[in-house]
Amino acid sequence: MILWVSARTTSLAARLAHALAGAPGEVREISLRGGESRTPEFLAINPKGQVPVLQLDAATVTETPAIMLALSDAVPSARLFGTTPAQRWAVLEWVSWVAWTIPGTLVPGFNPARFGPAPAEHAIRVAAIARTEAALESAVARLPGPWAVGEAPTAADCSLAMLTVLGGFLGVAPPEALHEHRRRLFGLPALHPTLLAEGFAV
Repeated sequence: MILWVSARTTSLAARLAHALAGAPGEVREISLRGGESRTPEFLAINPKGQVPVLQLDAATVTETPAIMLALSDAVPSARLFGTTPAQRWAVLEWVSWVAWTIPGTLVPGFNPARFGPAPAEHAIRVAAIARTEAALESAVARLPGPWAVGEAPTAADCSLAMLTVLGGFLGVAPPEALHEHRRRLFGLPALHPTLLAEGFAV
């Protein structure tokens, strides 16, 4: 098993889930900014030229929700998708929502020039920040307790923490409930090597 990632990007959620599960294999970093996802060698692994990517003996899996499901199937004892069908559906709802929210909500704020002519860049960024703040408040309203689903951390918590990290890169501080949630997740010893590799203090 090989999980391909790029530090401080949306691959963080899959990387956290990999560590939380105690999955076998290795994590390999490439630099998106350095163009390493567009090399012939990497495009042979993922023609989309994106991370994360999970290479298994039987398949290569792309897209964060699918990778998290694959990790859950590979290490069922980790219960990345909970312990019941209802919890599995709820976790999938969370990770899908985060994956869907990022492109339309946060990405325009990071690179507004891609979404409109130069005079509109400031307005595009301001609107992206407002949408990000609304998305985080929506997450708070749906957070039932210490963890997103059930009584233990799941893939949903990895996705939610990643969303708050990306919001921070955009200059949006998460609401206190989400900040506390992230501190709780990042306090798990199993995640410390991953967090250090990503440049976080632990």
